[in-house]
Amino acid sequence: MKISEIQAENKILRKLLWIRHGCPFPALYGDDGELQCKVCMLDFKRDSAQRIEEKFTTIGMKRYIEHMKKLDKKEGK
Repeated sequence: MKISEIQAENKILRKLLWIRHGCPFPALYGDDGELQCKVCMLDFKRDSAQRIEEKFTTIGMKRYIEHMKKLDKKEGK
């Protein structure tokens, strides 16, 4: 695979991550080719894959903790 093909696929995948990452639509900023989220504070165009992964992990853990707290309340713990 040529470098130009890899770059084109990278661009497509970053856009898909930006669109589908889970924050509400008004938080997304995409004018002039930008791919930013005002809630996550991620820049899907410029941030490294490692930074995006770390942020997704942090967000996922926060959601998990909140879910567990709700379950505890429901069960009376």
